[in-house]
Amino acid sequence: MSKPVILLGLNELNFDYIKYYISQGHLPSFKKVIEENGIVETTSESKYELLEPWIQWVTLHTGKTYDEHKVFRLGDIEDRKDLSQIFEEVEQAGKTVGAISPFNAANRLNKASFFVPDPWTKTKVTGSFLINKLYEGIHQSVNENADSKLSVSTLISILSAVLLNVSPSRWPHYIKAFLKRKKPGYKAIILDSLLSDVFFSLWKKNKPDFANLFLNTGAHVQHHYLFNSQAYKGDQKNPEWYCPEGYDPFIEVLTEYDRTIGKLLKSGATLIIATGLHQNPHEHVTYYWRLKKHEDFLKKIGMSNFTKVLPRMSRDFLVEFKTKEEALAADQLLTSYKSSEEDKDIFNVDNRGTSLFVELVYDKDITDSASIMSSMNNIKVENFKKYVAFVAIKNGEHNGTGYLITTGEKVEAKVIPLKDTKEIIKKEIFK
Repeated sequence: MSKPVILLGLNELNFDYIKYYISQGHLPSFKKVIEENGIVETTSESKYELLEPWIQWVTLHTGKTYDEHKVFRLGDIEDRKDLSQIFEEVEQAGKTVGAISPFNAANRLNKASFFVPDPWTKTKVTGSFLINKLYEGIHQSVNENADSKLSVSTLISILSAVLLNVSPSRWPHYIKAFLKRKKPGYKAIILDSLLSDVFFSLWKKNKPDFANLFLNTGAHVQHHYLFNSQAYKGDQKNPEWYCPEGYDPFIEVLTEYDRTIGKLLKSGATLIIATGLHQNPHEHVTYYWRLKKHEDFLKKIGMSNFTKVLPRMSRDFLVEFKTKEEALAADQLLTSYKSSEEDKDIFNVDNRGTSLFVELVYDKDITDSASIMSSMNNIKVENFKKYVAFVAIKNGEHNGTGYLITTGEKVEAKVIPLKDTKEIIKKEIFK
């Protein structure tokens, strides 16, 4: 009888940095799993614009390259019922499946042991009432603007889910983490801690044949604070107000991941760790901004005929329309806006007919006096900074090489295409 299989997605981790921390006496579980099983490199897309995690994880889930699956946006997978994912393939073969936050994955399972989507993909949740409320809280906290507050009922539901799914031995961790919540990266660390603990609770109750836990804080911290890593030896430096000198958020999240790996190694399951891709240091000063209130801002700049606005990761959002003509007019309006000071683009738009995937691409510091203006309708937005929230100073950028570690059957090749990971997982499940 085959052992249960757990896929741990540690999104975009740079293993050269992990090896550095190991050499300094940190991360014993990472050290153990690497020394005993080795690391296989995975390769993905050659075009930089395709090196997005929501593309790469669809490649892993489907076993198809981008040219084959054509999923370019986060959340698009829900409408792509033509694509067969590993989750339903395993279930259709008579095995049980559970997943926590699988990235850009649709829940098409008939009897999932549990399935909690990532915060950006609108697909069904499979779990108890409290698990559903927990997901609602996570979705709201990740996607709403920086000024939003969780409702009292949502906070009560999240706390109840925590009390029922998190071991009391972990409560001191959350108390300490809460006290550190204002430190760079710590709110994201709390989220991944919660996802891990809920995963352990549900996995222990259900023992599915295949389970997937996806964690994104490592990617978030590298994007935002990699220059503060002890392992970074480059010339860039974050401002003191942004991330204090001497504070390393990356080792904080890696230490939490190390605990997760240690617990998984003791579970009796075959563990497969994948990163999809990894990040290198970004060597220019680049700011990320996010709209605070998307619908209000779009109406202010002259757009009112959209049917829905869906915030996505970081600076991105999706706008839906009834007709292609309305979407095209909105596309032209958005791309007509430039910064008044430098004549730089504010938005980049991917037009898919009746929907627009929009990136806020202005990458400079925004002063209180900054304004933007449209060459199409001559609407000028004074004090543009009032309408956006500062997200980050970019520290890390994508590299198409990913990493794979398996405690199951050894992969003989040193380098494999990322899409082959799906069959490696299935082979372990169906031993």
